[in-house]
Parts: sequence; C-alpha cells; structure tokens
Amino acid sequence: MSGIKAPILDVLNRLKSIDKLKFVRIWNNQIDRQDDGSGYSFPRPAAFVEVVNAVQYEIIGLGFRSSDIAFRIHLVHDYFNGGEMEQDLEIFDLRDAILETNNGLSQFCPTGCGTLNCVREEQEYDHDNTYHYTLDFVCNFTDTKGSRFDSENDSMVEEETEIDLTPQAEYIIPNS
Repeated sequence: MSGIKAPILDVLNRLKSIDKLKFVRIWNNQIDRQDDGSGYSFPRPAAFVEVVNAVQYEIIGLGFRSSDIAFRIHLVHDYFNGGEMEQDLEIFDLRDAILETNNGLSQFCPTGCGTLNCVREEQEYDHDNTYHYTLDFVCNFTDTKGSRFDSENDSMVEEETEIDLTPQAEYIIPNS
C-alpha cells in the first residue's frame, strides 16, 4: 500500500537512472538558495523533484483517497562561454532524456499511481549561466494512508470472522 513517500522515491530513483544527470534531489529552491549563499553548491546537470500539493482528494471508500497529482521536475544546467553565448541547447537534451519512455518518466508508474504524462513545460527566459527548465508530470494517485487496509497501519483493526464450511443438510438428488 502507499502513502506519498513511495511514489516520490520511485520518481527520484527513476531520475537517478538517467546517465545525463549528475545530481537528483527533492526541490528546495536550490538555485535561489545557492545564489544568495544560504544553500549549497551541487553538481550539474541536476534534477529536482517537487510534488505540487495543491490538490483536492476524492474519498473513494474504505479510507482510500484519490487525486491527480503533479510531479514538477526542475532541470538545472550550467552553460559557460559556449560558442553561442546565452544559447544552451544541452538543456533540451536533458528535457528529452526526462521525457523518454524507456528510462525517463513518460508512461512510468510510481507506486500507487497511474502512468505519468507530461502536461506542461516551462523554460526560463531571464537567466545567467544557470539554465532552469521545468516539466510537470501528472498522474492519478491513490493514497491508502488512513485506511484500515494499509499494511503499515498499526491501528488496523483485525476482525475475527467465523465461517462454518460444514454442510448443514444433505442434498438429495432425485433419480431421473
């Protein structure tokens, strides 16, 4: 069964399997934090995962909830003094690697989720040497936390059910 942590770890691990990426973590506004000195330096190219949490869940019964959720992938790449200044075409190679179906996220099914589909992309148009590109992948997520059927739920109530499988009467089959 699944809470939100399992699909997040699945997406992180899937991104880590992409050879072009050198660093994969949860998004914490690392670009701004590095620029203002409150963060840390990290290897590039990097991908960061943000779960867009502003969702409303539908109650589907027995403590299960369902909603479409988005995983926003932040791609970060540095481009210094290239042949064509301000034109980082490598960011699009990274984008394509994320969108692949074999190792990327397209059609990937994290735990408790349907298939991921990219529904939005955004490129940063005012940047220095650091390029920032985002891709939003959406899928349906079924959350079992709070359900008594969640295998990790310590408060799960186990009901005893007695079923008597012995026949209560003999069946007589008439002769034909």
